[in-house]
Amino acid sequence: MFTKDECRKKFKEARRLLTLERYTKLNERILFQFMKLPLEGVSYIHTFLPIEKYREPNTLLIIEYLRKAWPSIGIVVPRADLYANSMTHYVLGAEQELISNKWGILEPAIGDSVDINLIDMVLLPLLAFDKQGNRVGYGKGYYDRFLQGIEKKVQKVGISLFDPVEQIMDSEAHDVPLDKCLTPDKLWLF
Repeated sequence: MFTKDECRKKFKEARRLLTLERYTKLNERILFQFMKLPLEGVSYIHTFLPIEKYREPNTLLIIEYLRKAWPSIGIVVPRADLYANSMTHYVLGAEQELISNKWGILEPAIGDSVDINLIDMVLLPLLAFDKQGNRVGYGKGYYDRFLQGIEKKVQKVGISLFDPVEQIMDSEAHDVPLDKCLTPDKLWLF
C-alpha cells in the first residue's frame, strides 16, 4: 500500500531510470494493448500529449494509429492554463502543428475548441494506479475537474508504463477512478 506522494516519488524515479530503448519498447507494447480496445461507436477520443522529458507514455503513437485505422474518430487534445489550473480542449487536425509551451508540454498551435460532452473516451495521464482503478497524477487535479465537467458517461482509460500498486491509501471522494488502464502487458478492467 502506498500514499499518493509515495507513488509520485517512486514512479517519477522509475520513469527517470528508463533507457530510451526500454521506454520505446514499453510504448510500442502499450499501443498494442490500445489496439485491443473496442472503438465502434466512438466519435471523439480525448488524449493527453506526452511530456517527453518526464517519460510520459507516448500517445503520439496512438494518435498515428487512430488516424490510419479509425479516421472517423476525432482526436481531442488539451491546452493547459497552468495559472488558472484549467484546460481547454481542441480537435487535433491531421496537419495541425503541435508546439511545446514554456513548460515543455505539447499543445495545438491553433484549433477549434470542442464541447467536452461530445467526447466518448478519455486517455488519462498518470504516475501510478492501483488494482481498484484509482489513479495518481501530478497532484493539480486538472483531469479530475475535467472529468467531473463532462455530463455523460465517458470511458476513462489510464495509460501506465508500469503495473499497478496493490492499493493507494489516500484516494479521496473527488478523485475520479479509471474504467480501464493500459499497461505494456495488460488491459486492466475495473
